[in-house]
Amino acid sequence: MYKIAVSRCLQGLLILSMAAAGLSAAAPAAPPSGFRGVYFNPQVKPGEPDFPWLCFYRDYRPQVRAALQQLSSEGGINLVDIFVCIAHSLKTPSQAPRAGQPVAAWGNLSYLDGVAAFVDDCHASGIQVELDLANNMWVPYSVDPGHQIANSGHWPMPDESPWDEAATWYGEVIRYIEARAKHPENIAFWCMMGNYELGTAEPCLWEREDQPAILSSTEQFVKEVWPLFRSAGKRPKAPPIMLPIFARNAYWEGKSSGARLSAFSNLKRWVVDELRLPPDYWVMTAYPFCDPAPDGISYLREVVSILGPENANRLIATDLKGPGHDDVRDCILSFEGQPEIERLHWHFRKCAEYRLAGWWIWAYQDTLSARSGLCRLSGEWKGDLLKVLQTQAAGKGAAPSGR
Repeated sequence: MYKIAVSRCLQGLLILSMAAAGLSAAAPAAPPSGFRGVYFNPQVKPGEPDFPWLCFYRDYRPQVRAALQQLSSEGGINLVDIFVCIAHSLKTPSQAPRAGQPVAAWGNLSYLDGVAAFVDDCHASGIQVELDLANNMWVPYSVDPGHQIANSGHWPMPDESPWDEAATWYGEVIRYIEARAKHPENIAFWCMMGNYELGTAEPCLWEREDQPAILSSTEQFVKEVWPLFRSAGKRPKAPPIMLPIFARNAYWEGKSSGARLSAFSNLKRWVVDELRLPPDYWVMTAYPFCDPAPDGISYLREVVSILGPENANRLIATDLKGPGHDDVRDCILSFEGQPEIERLHWHFRKCAEYRLAGWWIWAYQDTLSARSGLCRLSGEWKGDLLKVLQTQAAGKGAAPSGR
């Protein structure tokens, strides 16, 4: 109880000090637009699709530099996204930092130095980087003990108030990497990410009638951590990536669009309406042909309405589903009769129509189990996708239109 009280006291002082400076209700400065990005997953060891290349960055740095240069010079990419995982950042992956503990006491500094070096290598290639800080300690262990990724022994185990340790981790990592990078200005923004069950996935921000404690704990996490996350370092900040729910199953079948977009309305209420600490960017997972969807709802229009049309230029549509994706089955969206390449064209038209800040595509390279990359395992471009990217980079994308 003591550490919770101390954390809330510090949070309250932070919010009060920002309010006194006139910062709490003020929107951040207008962001740059035109992000053309990709989730960066270089297959430096093709037989190991989940190989943690950042953990061994010194060994694979030449390959990564070559890939970045290719993305910039040939594909016109100006943003890459990577996940910085708490498990990799710890000296002992299962042991979280204590609240207020400095990074030198618990950090895998070799890994964090690799992240800083990667930021500088992106700078050398003319590419900015989105750093998604993935922390799994979003809900107390007791809330859902059977589904905690920490049960694996390879991620830190949350206690009953994990937001204190999480706030320490987020803040220390941000400050360390910004201090170690020669070009911290190359960090496009930091994103507060993580999932207690899946590690690097989006946190559960949506309504959970079946397990309401998950959402209430997530709300407390956001309200405890976001003020400290937002104030750490100097680079722009984004709250968690928001996920629209298009599932077609027993729980979601028949749910309203409001329920399917509750991640957006919840997060906006928590950080803007209640904390009065608006972000520099909003980030969402995007799905093609959802505006309008077969149920007649224009979901992307609804998202812009929830966040406010004045914030559309802060919204980044990410995880774009292009050719090779098979993770859109069993959902209310329909791709029937649509050529695969039209998925990307649709995304780009919608980003232009709503004047969004940009996008990134999943993913840079194929793996043994997924063929959703812009490049094959060999590193060779997929010609039709390269042409789409080059057209976008040249500013000659299709004019805004409907579906």
